[in-house]
Amino acid sequence: MRVLIVAGGTGGHLYPGVSVAKKLKEKNHQVLMVIRDKDMEKEIVNKYQLEFATIAGIGLKKSISGLLKFGWQFLKGLNEAHSILDRFKPEVILALGNYLSLPIALAGQRKNIPVVLHEQNCLPGKATRFLAKKASKICISFKESLAYLEKFKSKIIITGNPLRPEMVSAPAVITGKPIRNILVFGGSQGAHSINLAMLSALDRLELVRAKVTITHLAGVQDLPLVENGYRERNFDVMLASYLHDMQEAYAKASLVVARAGAATLAELAFFGLPSILIPYPFAAEDHQRINAAVLVNAGAARMIMDKDLNGEILASSIIEIIQNGTVLQYMSAAARKLAQPQAAENIVRVLNEIISSK
Repeated sequence: MRVLIVAGGTGGHLYPGVSVAKKLKEKNHQVLMVIRDKDMEKEIVNKYQLEFATIAGIGLKKSISGLLKFGWQFLKGLNEAHSILDRFKPEVILALGNYLSLPIALAGQRKNIPVVLHEQNCLPGKATRFLAKKASKICISFKESLAYLEKFKSKIIITGNPLRPEMVSAPAVITGKPIRNILVFGGSQGAHSINLAMLSALDRLELVRAKVTITHLAGVQDLPLVENGYRERNFDVMLASYLHDMQEAYAKASLVVARAGAATLAELAFFGLPSILIPYPFAAEDHQRINAAVLVNAGAARMIMDKDLNGEILASSIIEIIQNGTVLQYMSAAARKLAQPQAAENIVRVLNEIISSK
């Protein structure tokens, strides 16, 4: 089977594609990744020893200049997409829903190559909604996405969101710890509002100081500020700008404070971790809030809107959860029920079925 996977744009789109690509390679299928011409994305696919091609593309911004730039990059990407397809000759295309998906999927449909979509977020993105009508299958991570794609339900398969390969083989979560670890992060760049709220919360966490340690990933820009804040309060913390081996941080965590990106939520479910979610307020179409609501409704998380976030509210939420072993166990079990550890294999099976039915 020859599979082209278009997955560049952000880590949230790229890593699920990498996970599926690795599964396909394990089964001796031929795979080509399509990404942006960016060093970070090239480094990631090279790390996993995957072949790749690059195409042009940018996100759509709501301005005349933004529209013109998007149109120019889209046309350039469409021309590059045709060249890539002619050269690689895939039997099926897996598109992971960002703006790079558009030129590849449209070029593939013109050449009668079946296109399978995968949507990571609960609210399907604009690219997924645009491409859904002609897609052969639509794989979704959350069953709640069905409500947004009702007219395409005959094509939809709930597969879950593939975790990056090292997550699936991570060590088991340590349970029953006398000292509970709070893991705080805001994505690869950190999150300024979360950093400030956590520092403010420290003064109110004296009640549980002896019972907790903190792992805080502050991002490069805020690292000096956050480091100084913990030093002033003499709080036990493992501090870094970013961790490549997130699976180790998850394995020792008891509670997570984080944004609500789709990849983060899949990881929280896999590790069965209770969480306090603070959706990124500028996420497209407020999709992080919609993601977070899935875990909240399941009993696996609490949600604090960024506009409401402060040290008092955050500390109160942390204390309410971390002091009560029953609450921790309930939230952990609720998170684990949402896990889809076989997501990559599920998508590979869909791709196989598409090829077999041709």
